Amino acid sequence: MAIVKYKNQSGIEYAYEQISVYDAERKQSRPVKKYLGRVDPETGEIIKTTGKRGRPPKDPEKKGKGAGSAGENDYRALYDMKNKEVESLKKELAKTAEERDRLSVQLSELKKVITVIRAQVSSVKDL
Repeated sequence: MAIVKYKNQSGIEYAYEQISVYDAERKQSRPVKKYLGRVDPETGEIIKTTGKRGRPPKDPEKKGKGAGSAGENDYRALYDMKNKEVESLKKELAKTAEERDRLSVQLSELKKVITVIRAQVSSVKDL
């Protein structure tokens, strides 16, 4: 078991653990490498990394605590919250419909009053 260090073209040094495994089919040993991490250029210590590019995976301990993550119970809570919103919007819609009906009745009464006033004004003009 040996630790091998490689530098890539950008000058970053990486550490690998290399062991030899015997291949019975070909009757010879083969090197098997395991990625350990980056080598700190100042101290020479190996800094453990995953070896994968991009964003690191989410921490399972933080699951359900963030705004973007949702556990199984969070879906239920979200569903209940949205259900309450829908119910309150339905109540608000019913109130608005009642007010609309009340206003339409009031409007029709005002139209009748206006027609009566017009009739009276036109009769006064004729005199």
